[in-house]
This record gives sequence, C-alpha cells and structure tokens, in this order.
Amino acid sequence: MPLGPDPSLARTALDRLDALRDLLPAAEDDLLACLVVTGEPRPQRVLDDWLDQAADTLRALGEAADEVAAVLAPLAAPPRAEAPGATAPVIPLTTRRDDEARR
Repeated sequence: MPLGPDPSLARTALDRLDALRDLLPAAEDDLLACLVVTGEPRPQRVLDDWLDQAADTLRALGEAADEVAAVLAPLAAPPRAEAPGATAPVIPLTTRRDDEARR
C-alpha cells in the first residue's frame, strides 16, 4: 500500500506543467501580434478588449501552473532512503477533549 503520491506521476505532471509554462509567453506574444487596426473606433475597442482578455487568461493560466508546479515539485522528488531499522516518528494523537482536559 503506497504511503503517498507516486513520484513518477508527479514528475510527469510537473514536466507537462513546465512545458505549458514555457509555451504560454510565446502564445501571449503571438496573440498580441494579431492585433489589427480596424479604423473604426467601436469594433477596434471590442477587438482590443477581446485580445486583452485572452492575454489575461494566458497569464492567469501561467500563474496557476506556477502554483501547481510549486506543490508538485516536492512530491516529484524520489523518496529518501531510510536507514535500516529506522522507524517513523511517533506523533501523539489527541482529541479536543484531551486538549480541554489539559487546560
């Protein structure tokens, strides 16, 4: 029975997030390069707003990928080898009633 997430799956997800994070700035640049001048104020404003929203979405996606990658990075590390005969630390379990009794 595994005691935690599979590091190989976390590594795969982290690799894919890294690829996405590398791709997003270029996608944003390509999107903003699509800006055309329509010559009409109203359609130009609509087009500009749409391009701004799409670029903001790409930036937000990059930020979310950064946050998820930060969480996955420690999980993707190979597990540390335990010394022979080492045991896990004992963490005492208490209940709220135990905590209240101590007060």
